[in-house]
Amino acid sequence: MARREAAAHFLVPADQPPGVIRPPAPPMAVRIKSCPDCGADAVTFRAAGVALPFAEWRIVAADDVDTGGLPTLTVLGCEWFAPRAMLPVAIAIERFGPVSATGFRSRAVAVTELRGLPFDAVLATLDEQENWADAVCAGSSLPPRPARTVPAASRLVSPAATWAAYRASVAARFLGPHASDAGLGRWNELYLENRRDAAVRTLDGYASCPA
Repeated sequence: MARREAAAHFLVPADQPPGVIRPPAPPMAVRIKSCPDCGADAVTFRAAGVALPFAEWRIVAADDVDTGGLPTLTVLGCEWFAPRAMLPVAIAIERFGPVSATGFRSRAVAVTELRGLPFDAVLATLDEQENWADAVCAGSSLPPRPARTVPAASRLVSPAATWAAYRASVAARFLGPHASDAGLGRWNELYLENRRDAAVRTLDGYASCPA
């Protein structure tokens, strides 16, 4: 899963030549669900002043079934993503169109639907739900799937009034913003190490920043 996320980060090369400008990201309707752990919702997200990954994406009501034909992404109100984390989503829509490439959701949203399963079963299920990104990275056709989990760690939405809060808001957590709080710190650390190593190999040893 960590290697898949790293591969997706480089769908647009980090060393893209100067002056090469990609077209705007395809439009997307983002549904923000209330977090069952902390209660954060779309109001919390907006109040924190966090931007969506791309300017072309817009927030819609969590229960809005009419998105005007836009593909959908569902996240929790307490998590945010860097643009590069959502590259496989944007490129899937760009390549395959909004009808085929839709029904995306964050890992945190998927995990809320897998509560009660053993941890290894949760990981195995997520791994299967994320394999659509392998097809995007390989340039092959998009496999049919009712819901596509995005292979990306998220970060905690926080007002960051203190240094500790700021650090918490930028720390990547591979199973969602509360993963470390659930005693998965060791797994999270291992995941981030594997992701960083994969990024370094992709960049041939010249990673300019931590993964």
